[in-house]
Parts: sequence; C-alpha cells; structure tokens
Amino acid sequence: MLNNHSHYSLLEHYLNHSEKLDWVIATIVNKAGSSYRSPGAIMLVNSVGQSLGLVSGGCLEANIVLHAKKVFDSKKAHYVVYDMLEEDGYAAELGVGCKGKIGVLLQYVTAAHQVLFAELFKRMQEGQASYLQQTFLTDESTPQALNNISLFDNAGQLLTTTAQGQESVKHDVLRQMIKQDTAHSNITIGQDQLSITKISAPTNLWIFGGGSDAIPLVSMAAQMGWRVTVVDHRSSYARSSSFKQASEIFRIHPNDFSQIAQFRQLDAAVLMTHNLNLDAAWLSLLHENNVAKYIGLLGPTERRGNVETLANIEDRAWLMRHVNGPIGLDIGGELPESIALSILAQCHSILHHRSGLALSGKFINT
Repeated sequence: MLNNHSHYSLLEHYLNHSEKLDWVIATIVNKAGSSYRSPGAIMLVNSVGQSLGLVSGGCLEANIVLHAKKVFDSKKAHYVVYDMLEEDGYAAELGVGCKGKIGVLLQYVTAAHQVLFAELFKRMQEGQASYLQQTFLTDESTPQALNNISLFDNAGQLLTTTAQGQESVKHDVLRQMIKQDTAHSNITIGQDQLSITKISAPTNLWIFGGGSDAIPLVSMAAQMGWRVTVVDHRSSYARSSSFKQASEIFRIHPNDFSQIAQFRQLDAAVLMTHNLNLDAAWLSLLHENNVAKYIGLLGPTERRGNVETLANIEDRAWLMRHVNGPIGLDIGGELPESIALSILAQCHSILHHRSGLALSGKFINT
C-alpha cells in the first residue's frame, strides 16, 4: 500500500519493522479552531529519527521528532500543545496558516502496545471499526497513565489495554461515549482528560475488469490508503505485474462466483470490464449482496440501460440509489488517469457523504 498517512498503512509499516527499532507514536488528541489534521491523526517516529505520517501540513513534524527524542530517553509519554494564535509560540514562528490549537500526545511504544496495534490492524483487515482511548492529562501522581492505550470494539467492549490493571479504564462512561459513534470525543473523568478516537477500516474498493485503463485507478486508490481488489477471469487481463498496488487479484468468472468472505467487506465497486454481459453479471451479484455504498458503471447512459436490462434487476429504486453511470465527476479529460481521478473523486465524496461541489461555493467555469 502506497499511502504513508492512514492508520492502516502506518500500522502495517510498524508491525513489519517493530523488532528492529524503538518507536514513539504521536497522536492528535484534541483541537480548537482550524487545523490541517483532525484528532486521531497519528505519526510514528523511530529511534533513528525517521518519521512516518503527518499530524500537520508538514510544519510541526520536525519539532515533534525533537520531542520524541525526549520520550525515547525517558520512556515516558509527553503531551505538547501547539497554539497557532500565540505570537511567540513555535507554530507562530513557522507562519502556520491554520488559526487553531492542537494537543499532541507522544507515547513510548512497548511490547504491550505492539500487541494492541496487532489486534487493531487485524480488525481493520477484517473491516471492523474500533476505538482507541488515550489519557493526555492526569494527576501528577499517576503520570504513567499517559502512556496507556485501550482498544474497544464498536459496541464499547474492552478488547485489550496496555494498562497494568483494567480498573484504570472507566468502562461504563467510555462505553456510552463509544455508542454515540462519533469520530472523536474528549471527556473529563475526575482529574483525567481522555481522548476517544474511532479507527475505521480502510476503504475496500473492488474493480471488476483488469484492463490497462484500470491501472491508474488501482494506483491512485492505493495512494489514498484504500485496499483494492481486482477481479477478472480473462487470462490477458489483471496481470499481477501491472497491478502491483492491488491488495488482491481474483481470477474468477461471475458464473463461478461463490461467496468470497471479503466480498461482504467491500465499500465501493467499479464495473469496467468493457463487456456488457460481464458488467451485468457482476451488477446482479452486487445487488444480491447489497453491501456496496458506491457502484460506478463505466460508459455512456445508453450502455448503462443495457447493462441494467441484462442484469434483470427489478428494483429500480435500488438502481437509482446505488448505481452511478456514467461514472465519475465532470472534470474533463479522456485519458485513463483523468478518468481515474474523476471516478475516485465521486466515490470519495459519496462515501464521505459530501456534495462533490467546490469548497469555495462557486462554479468557476461560468
């Protein structure tokens, strides 16, 4: 996976290199005003000074690496606040454009953290959402609490914790907060200030059709940290040498398709086999499983009608609600790279419940 900023990619890298170096994890645990990254964003720093991930637009990372050196020396967590409004603060000296404040918790990664991260990574592979709880301010008598992380499932059940005693985790209060299903929350319990962050599984994109025009689509999706599966039974398509960024390649005809477990994890699907019957067969299976939040169909409006007719799906409301065809946003361009950008922009906006319109609120090309 090419992405260097998503939780999935960062954890994958850490778990593959955890035995060789010591690590510090830096997490945005709260914010006020505007900031480049939101609470929950992480970066990793290893004991030779290398860093992965971003908690800002690239302006604070060098300073965080310096703070990480202190954590390596003491093996104790450290909480630092970057206030972009302070005239004599570090962030202000850099001329940071955001006018907000973020709190970053740096924690020394222990063997217990490795167990927790492995469990979190496994859950992400399985398409499950999880919650991380961290304490970033606490009573001076219990500073060790700042280095603890607790992992919960999406029902608020504690799965594992780095804390020595589970009694340190306020189960009932946290369970109620998790059930609210928010991306991030800060709560105060006694003298402790806690951060609770939802960690979602990476977007699972399935591309049905392994032609050359699918290559940039796979590459761009992987660059965003998505897990991409390519499906094509034809011998001259979906060659592994051309789709190195794909997480999996399935060589299977829709008529031979038996329920693959991962199929129920897919978030989005793109039909681009350039074959009416194949697109129709896969569309019928997508309707049967009914798990995809986005389905894109390559080709003009007339072709969409032909595919839907061949798919023999009577539920017209489902087709109108789920199938996007012609696929993509109207951004111009006809090269595979431009089409891939158009497809992913539309898919991303739908998965994140956004309009896909200009953030400025105006249409420039008038």
